[in-house]
Amino acid sequence: MNIYLFENKSETLNLEPLSLTRPSFDLRCGVFSVLERIRLELPDAHISLFVREELADVVRERFPEQEVNPGGVEAALWLNSRALWRKRIIDTMLPFENTVFFAQENFVGAILDREIGEKWLNRGGPVATRPQTPLASENISVECPVYLWDYVHANGKVITEDSALFDLGSSKGTIDSGVHLLNEAQLYLGSGSRVKSGAVLDAEGGPVIIGQEVTVLPGAFLEGPLVIGDGTLIKAGARIYGGTTIGPGCKIGGEVTESIFQSWSNKQHDGFIGNAFIGEWVNLGADTNNSDLKNNYTNVKVTVNGEVVDSGSLFVGLFMGDHSKTGINTMFNTGTAVGPGSNIVGYGFPPRTIAPFSWMVNGRRRIHLLEKFMLAARVAKERRNQHISTVEEQFYKRLFQDAGLNSS
Repeated sequence: MNIYLFENKSETLNLEPLSLTRPSFDLRCGVFSVLERIRLELPDAHISLFVREELADVVRERFPEQEVNPGGVEAALWLNSRALWRKRIIDTMLPFENTVFFAQENFVGAILDREIGEKWLNRGGPVATRPQTPLASENISVECPVYLWDYVHANGKVITEDSALFDLGSSKGTIDSGVHLLNEAQLYLGSGSRVKSGAVLDAEGGPVIIGQEVTVLPGAFLEGPLVIGDGTLIKAGARIYGGTTIGPGCKIGGEVTESIFQSWSNKQHDGFIGNAFIGEWVNLGADTNNSDLKNNYTNVKVTVNGEVVDSGSLFVGLFMGDHSKTGINTMFNTGTAVGPGSNIVGYGFPPRTIAPFSWMVNGRRRIHLLEKFMLAARVAKERRNQHISTVEEQFYKRLFQDAGLNSS
């Protein structure tokens, strides 16, 4: 099976600030990202990727197994990478020929022969357009997030669905005596992981899935549905509530509820993060808190791509781009979006929309100079035995310039 997993440039604007530094198929929801889930459920499929040109080199480096932005196409299934695809949904699409698919009026995919696929590619392809040739259309049932808070709100349900891919009730790691297990049949612990005495794993509200080489320190409370990614450290006394995904390589303490941490981010200290989507290489200083509910119990409104959008929800928290940092006692209002490469310190609430590469001190913005940003980013990755590649460095320089900033 040939699969072309694509993102649409105009749709990714609604997923900023997280989408500024990654394609939409690399956003986590549930246990996996969209690409990870398709790879797992369809291991024999030949998957190619269509992404924004500014991301192409970074994506090639990050996903070397996949062809990126191929110059020609074959007969294939085309999948919008915003949608949360599963094999059972894809199987319902395969009997059709030259058909486009919609879910709640969202264009989510197509099955096209080579000729029509080539015509689409020559007219700009999926990153820019929809297929122009008159085609049959079908409605299918697939979750298709439009905004970042849609991923957050779907997360608990998706974790539960993903849990069918795990041998629940089993442990390949070490659970010390004195750990309290509630509904053990819905627990999974990966190899090399250890849960220390005094921790509580509560799967009565949904599965608790803990990956490989994870350490859970004494006194931590983990409530399902919950995912803890490979190599993560859960600090002593942490309270992590249902509907939360912690990606690989994180260090998490304090209180977290209904949130997604992409990976390699730190929230080691006390403070509340709720209904949030946090990127990679983020560091939240001690007692950083975000509000996720307004005092007047009205829907949270979020500025997205310059427009104020009613989220339709009472609970919307913080969206923080990659390599952003906060000082101690930082406070964020409901529906705050922080661009990548930002540093937020000082008293009071900062603005609810913070541009990329901002250096915010007591609510006043300066530019986070590119050289200082790159130095901090290098150090952050080296501390985890990683490095910023030449491709990644060039990407951030271009992102800085695209934001209209001057490195001097």
